[in-house]
Amino acid sequence: MNSKTLIVAVRGWTNTGDRLLNGKPGGEFPPEAISALQEELGGATVWAPELDLPMFCMRHPESVAQELYAAIDNRLKSENSIESVVLLGYSAGSLLARRVFCIAHGAEEDGELTGCRAIWAPKIHRLVMLAGITRGWEFSTASPDHVRFASPVLQAFARTIGWIKSFTMTAESKTPFIWHLKRGAPFVISTRIQYVNVMEALKSQRSISAVEEQEQQTLLSPLKVDGLPTTVFLLGARDEFISPSDCTELGPRGEFAFIELGGSNHSEALLVAGESEANVARRERLAAALSSDVGHLCAQPWAVPAGDIDDYLDPMDLTENGAVQAMSSPLVEHAVMVVHGIRDNGFWTKRVAREIKKLARENQITVRAPSPSYGYFSMWDFVKPGGRQKATYWFMERYADVRSHFPSAKISFVGHSNGTYIAAHALDICKAIKFERIVFAGSVVRRDFSWDRVASRVRGVLNYVGNTDGVVAFLPAVFEGFHLRWLDVGGAGAFGLNDAGPPPAVRRKLGKNNQLELTEVRFVEGGHGAAIGEGFWPEIARFVLLDLVPERLPVSRKERTETWFRRAPAITVLGICIAALFLTMPLLVAVGIAIVMKTSLIGAVSIVAAISLGLVMSWLAGLFLRAW
Repeated sequence: MNSKTLIVAVRGWTNTGDRLLNGKPGGEFPPEAISALQEELGGATVWAPELDLPMFCMRHPESVAQELYAAIDNRLKSENSIESVVLLGYSAGSLLARRVFCIAHGAEEDGELTGCRAIWAPKIHRLVMLAGITRGWEFSTASPDHVRFASPVLQAFARTIGWIKSFTMTAESKTPFIWHLKRGAPFVISTRIQYVNVMEALKSQRSISAVEEQEQQTLLSPLKVDGLPTTVFLLGARDEFISPSDCTELGPRGEFAFIELGGSNHSEALLVAGESEANVARRERLAAALSSDVGHLCAQPWAVPAGDIDDYLDPMDLTENGAVQAMSSPLVEHAVMVVHGIRDNGFWTKRVAREIKKLARENQITVRAPSPSYGYFSMWDFVKPGGRQKATYWFMERYADVRSHFPSAKISFVGHSNGTYIAAHALDICKAIKFERIVFAGSVVRRDFSWDRVASRVRGVLNYVGNTDGVVAFLPAVFEGFHLRWLDVGGAGAFGLNDAGPPPAVRRKLGKNNQLELTEVRFVEGGHGAAIGEGFWPEIARFVLLDLVPERLPVSRKERTETWFRRAPAITVLGICIAALFLTMPLLVAVGIAIVMKTSLIGAVSIVAAISLGLVMSWLAGLFLRAW
């Protein structure tokens, strides 16, 4: 490499000296590592912009990425001789580097390339992810025990610090910086979608830009493949925080390479200075990742084939013949995600997916219908703090997988119960989430959900309302009636959406430009699972693929059912009180016996026996609540 190449080294999270690191190094690039790399590369400039990311950093990563973008922009404006830029990100810095790459190419928060492209964007020839978390991070069995066990305490402590700082206007966010980078978090998902859109745009522009002199020069770069920027991932074989699935995308990619750093953990990936055998090996591999062409890298014995990386990831119905062959299959026009709800393992989703693919074959539409499952989701999971948020992050990660693998496909959604909440919440918190059409059955979305606000990102919605859906009427609808906004659920599956208005609601126009069409069938015969029955599969498929609204006639709700649903708040409160009584039984029994009986041997034995009986009853009640 020559002096006309600038390598921007983006640091990771935590600062050396943070007390809880117990003397271990932080996420900064050590000065000796930068010097060693410059010497190994022979002429290229390695530059680490100043960023402050302490352990309890309360900044939003978007503002950090904008700061980093501005720093790179200022430097390149003052150094016109730079012809090639390589973005090197370590750990959390890999996500920031990818975000800067997208911002430079005009990507906005919603994933669209509507912003102004930086004049130096074509100079970015490669991204190198060193122990990177481009797909976000999550705890796993590889994570150190003390980190997993202490994380809830540390998160609560960080949130408290953020809450205190918010009063002094020194905190950008009440959520710690690192929690914005969790697997499935909005920042991570929007960055992944931005990256897909940028790469697709660059692919489509290759034939046009090839005739332009400035672009012709960049096409000759050995760091590119077919004129496209490349990405190289390096990960330690003993990395205790990052797995291959945290940093790589699914399926074969001609523009990426994966390199394993043998014998290295997460922090040791930065140890490239010195002449020890391990440090020399890491330095040589990192230098190769920064300077060699992808073909040369993939031919090395320490490179990992893309097909082997796919083994770490969910196939997600990417192809009929396996993940590795997916990219060579016919262009996928439409992907329909089918997601189950609570107290449901999702077996029906495969059958709906099969019906969708059957209709697609009849109409010569190339379709994939991923039906991922987040496992059995009990009522306890549904109401406990963070349960539905975790499921939403899981769903957004799956959405990004589909978007990444089928960048040209429209994406639609079919969901039941908690699955409907997941999709609505994803739309609410991440502007990069977009659907062609949505089908809700047994919905637990709030009735007042604002479809006008997301109308630019959804074309059509079909909501089925069951005439005897007691699950929704007696729980989410009651919570919405009590104005429990923190639960963020409601009765759309039992009483309909407010935006639908009075029935019949067929293609009701919403949004500033009437972009969204809302159809609601109020009511269908049956309870919570009525609209996912076999008789509904063909019309669901026709709606999501062909935009044909159901022709079935709505049914009425019996007066007796209306009466019970009007009493739902009182009945639900009574049920909660009974459950609380069972859970506090040991204490109540012990207090009662202590009052009635005098302290004696017989009395003590009776109290112990009563407490034991109460504990068993509470344990059984707890098991029931969690299973239900």
